[in-house]
Order: sequence, then structure tokens, then C-alpha cells
Amino acid sequence: MIILDPALVVAAREGGRDALEALVAAMQRPVYNLAVRMLGHPADAEDAAQEILVKVVTGLGAVREPAAAGAWAFRVACRHLVHVRRRGALEARRLTFCGFADDLSDGLEDLPDHAAEDPETRAMIEQVKVGCTLALLTCLTRPLRAAYILGEIFELSDAEAAAALETTAPAFRQRLRRARALVTGFVQARCGLVSDAAACRCDRRVAQAERLGRVRRGSGPPPGTQPIAEIRAEIARLERGRAAAALMRSNPDFPTDVGRLVMSALDAGEPPLAGPGRAVG
Repeated sequence: MIILDPALVVAAREGGRDALEALVAAMQRPVYNLAVRMLGHPADAEDAAQEILVKVVTGLGAVREPAAAGAWAFRVACRHLVHVRRRGALEARRLTFCGFADDLSDGLEDLPDHAAEDPETRAMIEQVKVGCTLALLTCLTRPLRAAYILGEIFELSDAEAAAALETTAPAFRQRLRRARALVTGFVQARCGLVSDAAACRCDRRVAQAERLGRVRRGSGPPPGTQPIAEIRAEIARLERGRAAAALMRSNPDFPTDVGRLVMSALDAGEPPLAGPGRAVG
């Protein structure tokens, strides 16, 4: 969810540049983190976050109640990512669960014993985990993906998620059930972090992922990434039905500086806020 200070909303609508910058700073991280989970690709997520933030700040003047601006901004973000945003680089691969399973089984390779002690290799193992879990979500249709992200990863209530997705609570619950069944079934069958019987493990994917350019030595994992050993220990404590959700929640709160880019663009072009006569839902 996005929480915005009503006083800052009022000040920004009255032309306060500092207030607008503070609002953008408050929105940039939740918007980007939603976008990166929806699109699975950091560059696409950054572009989408900029588009969303510009939509929000240029429509802010039409929000009827300043206290409702955060919920409205989150609806704008969800609507854009589900219905408007063009297909990104990862989505263009049109992954299906069957196709993704084939991809994961190709090129599995045990690392040398000494590699486990190498910090760069450990970082690449964590890069593989983050990339794999983000790619897995794109196997879902966008409506199912959004329901899973809001309900299972962000753990919003039925009412909150349904409002954000502009649907009814029963419709949201139905989407979430379908998405949860697909993700859980896949993870339990294919992911070695969740199932000891599964062949695919993050360390066994490193060599192939490096060959394909999906991970890079020396770049390190995203800041705040939970180490694989901690994830495995946490999953081991959970019931099977909850293990998939724990895996998907283990990704970090990804940092971003997209708000600075948006403010630079606004300062250059100065698009007007929507007037009070143009109410935004």
C-alpha cells in the first residue's frame, strides 16, 4: 500500500514543490517494488514506475479527499501495471509453467565443493533465486499475478486488494486461489528450496545462468536479499502449503531512485496537476 500525508497532498496541490518531492519520495519505493514483481525486469519496472508516478502527480489535484490519495495512487499503479503497461522484456518470452520447468531443467550443474566458500558465487546463487522467483510470477496472467502479489506477497486483506484492483472481494479471492494453486504446485514440484526431491537448486543453476547472462559475477545480490541458507531454514519450519509463499516473500524491498528522475522530468516540463473540476476515481 501507499501512505501519503494529507497535509503534503494539500500543499502539493497548492503548488508546493518540496511537498510534491516528499510525496514522490514516499511513493517511489512501493510503486517500484510492485512494478518489479509484476514485470520481473528491473529496467522495465523503473520505466513503469516513472510512468505511474507521473500519472499520480499530474492527477493529484483531482483527488476529492487528500486522506484517500495513497489508496488512489495504489489503484493507479495497479491499473497501469495490469491493463496499460506494454509487455516487458521478460514477459515477451511468454513463459508458461511447462516452458519454465523445461528452462530450469536445462543445464543444471553442480558447483565445485570449494565454490560454496566464494562470496561472489554465493552472491550469484542469491541473484539466481531472485531472478527465478520474479520470472515464475510472469507465468501467471497479469490479473492472477496482481492478485498473488497483493494477497500472498504483500499480504493485503481481501478488501484492500479488491479495492486496489477495482474488483469485488469474491472475484479477488477466486483469482488468488487460482494463482496460489499454480505457484504452489510448481514450486513444490520444481524448487529444491521447498522440496528435497526437486532437482533444481539455485546453486545448480549458477553456471547456466552466467552463460546466459542472467547473472553477473561481481554485481552482488540486490541489497537486503535474504541469504539462501536463511530462506531454506525458514521454509523447513513451515507447512508445505505455506512454503511457496515464504519463498516468494523472501525477495528484498528493492531500492530505487526513480523519484529523482521523475522530479527532474517534472521540473523540465512542468505538467500541470489535474484541476479540481476533473475528479479522479
